[in-house]
Amino acid sequence: MKLIKAADRTVSVLGLLLFGALTGVSMFTTVYFRTTYEEIPYQKGDILPLVLVCCALAVWLMYGVSAWILKQEEGQEKRIRILQAAVLCWVFAFTVWWVFAAKCIPVGDQASVCTSAEGFRNGDYSMLTMDSYERYLYIHPHQLGLTALIELIFAVFGNGNHMAFQLLNCVGVAVCVFSGCRITRLLTEDRRAWIFYLFLAAFCFPMFFYVPFVYGEVPALTYSLLAVWCFMEYRKKGGGLWLAGCCAACALACLIRNNSLILLIAFALVLLVTALEEKKLRPALAALLIAAVFLGSRFCLRTVYEQRSGVELNDGAPMLLYVAMGMQKGEGAPGWSNGYILHNYWGESDFDAEASTAMAVQDIRASLEGFAEDPWYAVRFYMEKFTSQWNDPTCECFAMTHINGSARGPVANSMFDGKLHALMTWFMNEYQSLIFIGVFCWLLLNFWRRKGLEDQALMITIFGGFLFHMLWEAKGRYILPYFVMMLPMAAVGLSMLAVRVKPWADGRLRRRTFLESTRNRQEKE
Repeated sequence: MKLIKAADRTVSVLGLLLFGALTGVSMFTTVYFRTTYEEIPYQKGDILPLVLVCCALAVWLMYGVSAWILKQEEGQEKRIRILQAAVLCWVFAFTVWWVFAAKCIPVGDQASVCTSAEGFRNGDYSMLTMDSYERYLYIHPHQLGLTALIELIFAVFGNGNHMAFQLLNCVGVAVCVFSGCRITRLLTEDRRAWIFYLFLAAFCFPMFFYVPFVYGEVPALTYSLLAVWCFMEYRKKGGGLWLAGCCAACALACLIRNNSLILLIAFALVLLVTALEEKKLRPALAALLIAAVFLGSRFCLRTVYEQRSGVELNDGAPMLLYVAMGMQKGEGAPGWSNGYILHNYWGESDFDAEASTAMAVQDIRASLEGFAEDPWYAVRFYMEKFTSQWNDPTCECFAMTHINGSARGPVANSMFDGKLHALMTWFMNEYQSLIFIGVFCWLLLNFWRRKGLEDQALMITIFGGFLFHMLWEAKGRYILPYFVMMLPMAAVGLSMLAVRVKPWADGRLRRRTFLESTRNRQEKE
């Protein structure tokens, strides 16, 4: 078990460093967006005592409710399942209400994907070529999987019916919460942690507010969490069906959103390390199968559309352009979108991938030289890039969905630019700190415990996402999947923390009560 133990310790140390930084930063500062909703993140200070008091109060309340649910051993499972059903109903009801209240419409990339899907339904494949003005899928062919999903939804519910996509997102969010329940049960047998997870999931508003977003965030997250659930079941209990479910869900997540490849890599790393440790071929074959299903499905998707359209798909803008842009100062924080991709690929190189790549290499070299000349600038650049993404408690949920197609009601208007907006962003800021603290405690308190490497799949994915987005284009919304993946670990960590603190707090209270009673008795005498 030496290799698995070393891998587990390595992931834990890296995780402690990451979440130590996240916890520290989130307690003193936060990122916000003005209600004019330019995509420019701003920093402001937090009140440390208030953050600590809010987090402590939240843990105290969850501990108190969980103690009531678990007070009698008989019927514990039944009461937990009732709470789970109540949370799932709440999540589904709130998200459906928000779809109708927010009245969001697809704009930007969302609109381009929807237009492409609708065109495919009508036999128009110009988006795959240079014939259309926008050339969206010619430049971004990696969005073909999402386009196929939207085309399927339009085929069932009618062309242009983006509300069907939004309502399916509501189902997807409920599936995310349920998958998280199963993952938490696989992480620990502590029922208190299961209850903590349900409370944390019930207030994950950044995910809830993304349901009107007609893009890959919620569908990819849904399949990703399903894949994690199936993967952990397969590793802990075995079974070909769990592996098949993991392969299918992981492939769908990767087709809808390329960033989900980080999850696939995490699975492969866990399986390959296990194969080396156990000197067995089966885990390695499972890793190959997960990769093969994704690659095969991507090949089939591209082949189907090439045959339907009679167009050979373009490779699109070189991925190196995103790395080059991630090393530049944009309008907002460092590494955020600044129009570099279109300027380079569409404008300067006239869709010449080779010339575009050469320009990206030159720009990367220039950025590296600038960092070398001024190391402190490099430190400030990447610190700001890091905090602008990972310390945004809203994950841009309001900034990405603020455009509406018809008049909103007073509640929704207030949620976007009124008192409810201020209240909700404050709540999400405290909630984010609570989650970071919980994950840090999970890593710290579990450090020396023996566990399967599959328990670290979520942490490997999150750390991989951190590395990827420090290199790649920066956006707050890119962090949403990793944030939701933190919830099971945070629930276990906060439960463990509460159990350890409770006897200490009770002891101090008893001592204080004893001293006060002694003092009162002496005064009377």
